[in-house]
Amino acid sequence: MRNKLLILLSFLQVALNGQTALISDPLSIRNDYGYELIGRLRDRILLFRDRFDEFQVQAFDNQMHLSWSRDLNDLERKGIQIIAVVPGRNDFSVVHKIRKRGHTYLRVHKYDPGANLIDTMTVKDYGERIFMPPTLGYVKSDDRNCMVVYNDAEREKLELVCFQLDKMQVLWENTVNMDIGDRYEPDPFELTLGNSGDFFMITEKNNKRSKIENHHFRVLHVNAKGDQVSEIQLGDYITLDAKFAVDNLNKKLTAVGLWGEKNKDRTNGCFFASMPFVPGAATAVHYESFDEKFLSILRQKDVEEGARGVSDSEIKTLALRQDGGAVMVVERNHEIQRGSAAGRGFMREGIRLIVDYYYDDMYVIGFHPDGRTHWKTVLHKKQYSQDDEGTFSSFFLHLGIEEIRLLFNDEIKYENTCSEYVLSPVGEFDRNGILNTMNQGLRMRFRDAIQMNASECLVPSEFRNKLRLVLFRF
Repeated sequence: MRNKLLILLSFLQVALNGQTALISDPLSIRNDYGYELIGRLRDRILLFRDRFDEFQVQAFDNQMHLSWSRDLNDLERKGIQIIAVVPGRNDFSVVHKIRKRGHTYLRVHKYDPGANLIDTMTVKDYGERIFMPPTLGYVKSDDRNCMVVYNDAEREKLELVCFQLDKMQVLWENTVNMDIGDRYEPDPFELTLGNSGDFFMITEKNNKRSKIENHHFRVLHVNAKGDQVSEIQLGDYITLDAKFAVDNLNKKLTAVGLWGEKNKDRTNGCFFASMPFVPGAATAVHYESFDEKFLSILRQKDVEEGARGVSDSEIKTLALRQDGGAVMVVERNHEIQRGSAAGRGFMREGIRLIVDYYYDDMYVIGFHPDGRTHWKTVLHKKQYSQDDEGTFSSFFLHLGIEEIRLLFNDEIKYENTCSEYVLSPVGEFDRNGILNTMNQGLRMRFRDAIQMNASECLVPSEFRNKLRLVLFRF
C-alpha cells in the first residue's frame, strides 16, 4: 500500500473540489539572477530565466513536463538590465536597458511562442549620462499591450515614454516636473495606464488634520494630445490608503480607499471616487463608515466603545466591474522587529534582529458605480513567518467569469495546505482546500502568481533553491 501511495504522489497531480494542480519537475535556480513567468502561448507554458551571463526560455507542455529550452542569443551579455518580460496574445516581449558606447538605450525584443526573434525596436536613447544614469521603472496597461517606462533618476522631473508592443511603435514622450516634497511622503504618487495610452499620475495633497479643508488628489493625465491636471476634492477625513485603476470600458479613472476619523492608526470606513476622461466632467466621491456588525465579524468579537476601527489595513487589489463599480480587497498585515538594536538585520553585541511578518484577515468590499457599497465580506486567515519579507504570505486574486478566487497558504511552513476563497458577484463565499504540500517539496509563492485565462493560473514554488511551477485549473 505504501509503494502504491508513493507511485501516486510521483505524478504530482492533485484534484480537489473539481480543480486540478499540475506540478512541474524541479529546476535548480541556485545560480539564477531571477525569473519571470510568461504564461501560456499556444500549447506551451513559458518561463523566462535570467542567469547572469545568459538568458533562457523554457517551455512546459499541458502536463507540466519540460518540452524544450532555448537561449536568447540575440540579447547582449554585458551592460544589459531586464526591465520587464511581457506576454502578448501570440508572442512575448523582453523590455530591457542596455549601455553601449557611452549611451543608454531602452529596447524591446519580440519573440514568437518558440522563442524565435521576430522584431526589435529602440524605444529611446537616453544619451550619455555619466553622473546620473537612468533609473527605469514601468507601468503597463490592463491588456498588457501598452507600456510607459519612466526615468526618475532626477528628483525634479520624471521622463516618460509610452509605446505599444503589438505595433512596436512609440505613442508619445513627455517630461513631467515633480514636486520634491512628494518624493518624501509615505506613498508619494501612484501611476496607472489605460489600454489606449492614457497615463495618470496621482499625488495626494494636504492629507493632514491641520490642512484638511484643502484635502485633494492631484491627477496628472498624459496622452498623445498632451497633458492636463485635475483635482479630486476629498472629504474631511484622513486617507489611510488608496488605489487607482483605469476603467477602459467606461472611460474613467476609478479610485477606492480607506479613511480614518482622527489619525492614520485605525480605519473607520471606505470611499469610492471616479473621474471621467472628459475634461471638466463632474467627479463623484462617496464616503461610508464601517458598521458595527461588519467590525464584529472582522474582529470575531463585539465592538467596544472607543475602539471602532480596524488596524493594519492595506489595499492589495482593485478589480473593476463592467457596470462601472469596483471590488476592493484589503488585507490586514504588519511586521514586528525584535531585538535591542535599531535597523533591520543590524548586528550589535552579538544580538541578531528578527523580523516577524503577520498577514491575517482579508475584507472585500463591492461598490456600486455611484460609490455606495454593494456588499462587504470578511475572509479569515492567519499567516506568520520570520525573516522572509513575507514572500510566501498574502494571496493571489484570480478573476473568473462568474467568481473571484483568492488563493493562499494556510500556514507558512514546509508542510502546509493551500486554500481558496471563492466569492460570488454579491459577496457570498466558500472556502476550499486546493493543495497539500506534504512530501512534495513545495513552498508556494502565491503573491507572485499570474493569471493566464479565466480557468488557469500559474504559481511559482521555491524550496531549497529548486523552482517548480504549479498550474491550477478551475
